[in-house]
Amino acid sequence: MRKPQTAIPAGRSGDQANLWALLNTVEFGILLLSPDQRVEYCNTAFLRIWRLPMEPDMAGVVGMALDTLLAKAGGMLARPGEQTRFLMHAAPDGGADVKLDLPMADGRLITQHSHVVNGADGQPQGRLWVYEDVTVARRNATQLAHLAERDALTGLYNRHRFNEEIERLCADAQRSKSRLALLFLDLDGFKYINDTFGHRAGDATLMRIAKVVAGQVRRNETFARLGGDEFAILVPDTPDDVLKLLAGRITRSISEARIEFEGELMQVTCSCGIAVYPGNATTPDGLIACADAAMYEAKEAGKNAWRICQTSPSDDARALASTLSPDARVLHALEHQLLVPHYQGVYDTHGALRHYEVLLRIRDGERSDALTLPGEFIGWAEKSGRIVDVDCWMLRHAIEHLARDASIPALAVNVSGRLLIDDTVPALISRELARHGVAPQRLLVEVTETSVVSDLHDARRFIGALQDTGCTVVLDDFGTGFSAFTYLKHVNVDSIKIDGLFVRDFPNDPENQLFVQAIVMVARGLHKTTVAECVEDQATMDILAALGVDYVQGFHLQVPHTRLPKTFVKC
Repeated sequence: MRKPQTAIPAGRSGDQANLWALLNTVEFGILLLSPDQRVEYCNTAFLRIWRLPMEPDMAGVVGMALDTLLAKAGGMLARPGEQTRFLMHAAPDGGADVKLDLPMADGRLITQHSHVVNGADGQPQGRLWVYEDVTVARRNATQLAHLAERDALTGLYNRHRFNEEIERLCADAQRSKSRLALLFLDLDGFKYINDTFGHRAGDATLMRIAKVVAGQVRRNETFARLGGDEFAILVPDTPDDVLKLLAGRITRSISEARIEFEGELMQVTCSCGIAVYPGNATTPDGLIACADAAMYEAKEAGKNAWRICQTSPSDDARALASTLSPDARVLHALEHQLLVPHYQGVYDTHGALRHYEVLLRIRDGERSDALTLPGEFIGWAEKSGRIVDVDCWMLRHAIEHLARDASIPALAVNVSGRLLIDDTVPALISRELARHGVAPQRLLVEVTETSVVSDLHDARRFIGALQDTGCTVVLDDFGTGFSAFTYLKHVNVDSIKIDGLFVRDFPNDPENQLFVQAIVMVARGLHKTTVAECVEDQATMDILAALGVDYVQGFHLQVPHTRLPKTFVKC
């Protein structure tokens, strides 16, 4: 075996020795092979990387044949036989430069760069192999890539990666003339959990729901958290019947999920909207808008439900425009006095008028007989925040109307959940009542059950502030959230309005009769009155009276009208 000095050309031993000493200080492992595949030089980093004994002057390594060296170090390789054969094949002089990753048996990852070394005459003089331990660097790079495309809380794809995927999958669907479905999920009642139990409980809920839904998602589908309590699933080339089954399984699994946090048992549901490319939309933005609109339809249907978009490709542009134009229409109506109040009486079960509810319509500027109903603009106004302006206009109008005519009974105004976080609204009501000299008892403010349950803390504060003004507070649409009655103990409303969903076809639905009876019993126990809406026939009114409902409202008693009668007649 040759000594290390034999690898140093005569006449330059000092320079070469200095170079070798310098190379011993670098972090890269260096191995220099002679043309006959023997070791001419290696540094200490090479021995460290390959877990070889540290020897002075590399005496035990220099001069060693490559196959002998690989036999000594090959036990460190993850796949010794396969990798050793490859390294021996890559070693001969004159071959191309080689770069490869070497997985090690202990979990490390080593990169190897192999270069042919030519002499002054251009002929190969051997081969230089350079090794680097990149285990930590690769792990860090992988983590950075993960963070760039993953949601930190749930580990799902984030909005950035979702946007990339929907663009790519839409392009794939266009090329292959196939379909791409988007399921848009929004949790119901999540804000209530955050406000009641804190954000740590909210985080625990999101992680649990992500795990539950992930169990329903297949390998070729993309599941992402878009932010807050919004999730999305991209499903390639799947027929409508399978999509409906998937949406049903997801909504059911979420509603059945057991979520525990510090001994508290929590539950959420979700509203799901489905849209399909190119059946409903021809662009990624259009697909998102359609799925979002379908999701809102599911929420309006009572939540814990799914809806599939019915928009056709020819309607795509109009569907996208509809996500923008209602807000502009509301603003236009506010600025040009096109909001038209309608009034519908609320009666006791003997036919005596108690008060009127103020219902809103928007008049077409060019056609005075063309009216836009609330279902066509309220949802969008709430989404944009314009509903706050509408509600404040309605409150001012009602108070002014009460001031003009002292003979009319109380007026009820339904306000959006958006107002629950606005501390200025009760002050506005109190100021307007005082300015117009209207007794507070003549104004009723209705807030929906879903808005109260989703934000119980703000709702309690808002309701308390309203009652400080002297106004009556009504809990509207009761029953739509399928909530437990226990929360009523913590919400000091004066009256409960039973949602019309439980009153329609009332004589033929004994289950709804039982539900209404339960509401009446709970309301009486809590000293609250009850109102049933959507009463459309005398048979329904008679049953409601027998069950103890205090007040009724509906087309059977009065059709909404723009004028109030000067005298009040019994039904």
